[in-house]
Amino acid sequence: MTTTAAQATNDRYQILALSGGGYRGLFTAAYLSNCETTFRSSCADKFDLIAGTSIGALLAAGLAVGLPAANLKKAMMKHGPVIFKPKRFGFLKRLVISAPYDTRILCSAIKDTLGAEVADTPLSRIDAPLMISAVNYTHGTTEIFRSRGLVGAKASDIALADAVLASAAAPTFFPLVKAGTDQFADGGLVANAPDMAAILETLGAQRAPLETLYTLSVGTAGRRHGAALHEAPLNPSIVSWFFYRGLIQTTMAAQEDLALRQAGALLGTHHLRVDEEPAEMQVPAISSLDKADQRATDTLLSLADAAFSRTKTDRKLRSFF
Repeated sequence: MTTTAAQATNDRYQILALSGGGYRGLFTAAYLSNCETTFRSSCADKFDLIAGTSIGALLAAGLAVGLPAANLKKAMMKHGPVIFKPKRFGFLKRLVISAPYDTRILCSAIKDTLGAEVADTPLSRIDAPLMISAVNYTHGTTEIFRSRGLVGAKASDIALADAVLASAAAPTFFPLVKAGTDQFADGGLVANAPDMAAILETLGAQRAPLETLYTLSVGTAGRRHGAALHEAPLNPSIVSWFFYRGLIQTTMAAQEDLALRQAGALLGTHHLRVDEEPAEMQVPAISSLDKADQRATDTLLSLADAAFSRTKTDRKLRSFF
C-alpha cells in the first residue's frame, strides 16, 4: 500500500507524538487541523514518524496515510457521541458487570474514518511511517505496532484497525481486544504520551542521530489528576481508588508527565509539547474521557483554538511545517 511520507533531511528528523485521552482527542485533531490549514501543509508530508496512543493511535493512523486533520476532526465529532452514548445505569454496569462501551461500535467508527480498505490493511503493507503503542495483556508486556514504512520487513502483521482498537481498549471503558492469540489493553497504561517510545524507537533502529531529532507532541487538554492537600480519608477503598479518585487516569497522567520530562531532558529545545489545560469552569465538561456531548465538543474546540492562537507564531512550531 503506497502512501505519502516525509523524508528525513540530514539535519532534521521530525516525530509527531499524539497522546491518548478518549473524546478529548478532538482537541488534538482540531489543533492539527489549524496547523495544516494555516501553514498549508500536511502532517503526512512533514513528519518522518507519526506515533500515537489510544485516540492518538487513530489520529496518527489517519494522518500517516494522508487524511487531513480536518477530516479526522469531523469524524470525531460524528462518531464520538455514538461511541460514548450515555447508558442507563452505566456507572453500575462499569462498576460490577462489564465495560460499558461496545468495541464493535468503535471498530465501525475506525473503519468509517480510515476507509474500510485502509483499516483492513496489515501494517506490514503500509508504507507510511507509523507507530502505535498498546499493552499485551496476555504476556504483561508493552506492545509496539510498527508499519512497513517504519521497519520494513520487521513490520507487524496486525490489521491497522485492530492495532488502533488494541491501543484504545481503555480499562473500565472498553473490553480487552483479542488479536491472534493475545489480548490487548490501552497503550495509555504504559505510554499515554508516546514521545519517549518514538524517540527510543528511532535511536534504537539508528534511523537518525540524537542531535537531528525534533519532536512535536500534542496532548488532549486534560487536567492533571490529584488530591487536595490533607484531603480525607487517606485510606481509600478499592472502589474509591478506581472510580472516585480516578486511579487509572491518575496513573496515566503521572506516566505521561514522566515521559514528557524525559523527552524534554533528552531533546531540550528540540522537543515541543502543545497542550491546553482547561480553566476550572471548563473542567466539568471534559472531566472524563467518555464525555462527548455538545458541551464537551464546544469546550474542546475552544481549547484547541486557544492553544493555536497562543502558539501559531512560535518559530519552533512553524519549523515543523
